Amino acid sequence: MEATATRSLVTSRQLSQQGVAALERGQWEHADELLGQAVRACPSNADAHRNYADARWNRGFREEALNELEAARRLAPDDATIVVRIAEMRLAMGQTDTAWQAAQQAIALDSKLASAWAVRARVMRAGGNPTQALADYHRALSLCPDDRHIPSEIAALYLELNQPQRALLAIQGLADKYSPGDEPQEVLYYQGLSYLALNRYDDASGSLSTASLRERPTVEILYRLAQAQLAAGHTTQALASADQALAIDPNHRPTRALLEQTQLARQPESPQRR
Repeated sequence: MEATATRSLVTSRQLSQQGVAALERGQWEHADELLGQAVRACPSNADAHRNYADARWNRGFREEALNELEAARRLAPDDATIVVRIAEMRLAMGQTDTAWQAAQQAIALDSKLASAWAVRARVMRAGGNPTQALADYHRALSLCPDDRHIPSEIAALYLELNQPQRALLAIQGLADKYSPGDEPQEVLYYQGLSYLALNRYDDASGSLSTASLRERPTVEILYRLAQAQLAAGHTTQALASADQALAIDPNHRPTRALLEQTQLARQPESPQRR
């Protein structure tokens, strides 16, 4: 009996490794199939349940994903990282109360886990408590100074609080960790937004333009780029960026409003009546 159980666990782990590799490649259906097999091969494998939850989530089966995580938590009750993932999923589903409870539980399990403080910060931010959110973000960053996402979230929150100088300092500190030309799109985007809020329009245009070239640009990046270019007086470029944004989402209202504003700015003034 023990040998059979061992073989089942080995099979489950092998399938789980293959499933995780498929997840990393973005092959959601294949990952879902492999990880489902891993769970069925050994239902007591907590890691298989955790990974299967991610596969289910990426395929849009949110409740099923949470069920898998709850199963993983029952099998590994002291693993704070599982509880963090539960908090993240519940927050994404708009369940802020249960997300907060999970975040609290994660911190109670491991008060030195940066991701636990970070997820509580996100819950606080979503719940309209920016002061506590900032405190939790900074606690998370103190525990994991090399984290490449938390400074972006701090910058975003400072922008929401209309503190663009602090936002720029936060994102610049992250940008400095990369070699010139290697900054991720997210970093350049928040750098551009910070410059835009500080009325440094040419700097904003430069950062946002580079962000639009790093990866496939989002409609929001192109809209903000058009906004910065228009404010800097580069009307032709602003029109081109707005057109690109609308090619992605023809119904994006802010871009449509900006396009109308840009077109009006190009119209020659009518001679004044004498």
